[in-house]
Amino acid sequence: MKKENLNLQFFAEGEVDDQETPAEAKKTESNVDNRVPYDRFKEKIDEVNSLKAELAKIKKAQEEAEKAKLEEQNEYKKLYEQAQQELSQIKEAALNAKKDALLAKAGYSDEQIALLRNSITGGTDEEISQSVSQLTAVIPPKPNYVDPSPMNGERDKPEPVDERSIGIDLFKRLKAKGKIK
Repeated sequence: MKKENLNLQFFAEGEVDDQETPAEAKKTESNVDNRVPYDRFKEKIDEVNSLKAELAKIKKAQEEAEKAKLEEQNEYKKLYEQAQQELSQIKEAALNAKKDALLAKAGYSDEQIALLRNSITGGTDEEISQSVSQLTAVIPPKPNYVDPSPMNGERDKPEPVDERSIGIDLFKRLKAKGKIK
């Protein structure tokens, strides 16, 4: 439903004016020629066609640039693979260091650690420590003490004393204290 604006001044004055009503104005507006000249229409069509051609050229250039980028990325792919290989070596070295530290803490010597490192399984700290505890139950570490005798030598043994000399020494001490007269 369309609303029409009414001119209230028109009705209030009571005089008839030669003003057009909105309905009459619409009739005259529709009679106006709204056609676009052919020359202007042809210009716009040509402009749109040229823009489409430029857009197609830009898309083609972007696709070629993307292909070239992918070809360059083959080299980046090699660099990426090398970086991944180095990263895996670093992770492996860190894991071996964890294993060595836990084996040393458990009391194993350096030679034992070199032999037993590959027997430890697991990737996390908990798994590795659990594996080390299982290993120590099966293969106890070498004792970490040193034999004291190689550097010290043998102690001197006291000379044997006979019973008569023990009795004489005891008598002399008691007499010195005054218990025997």
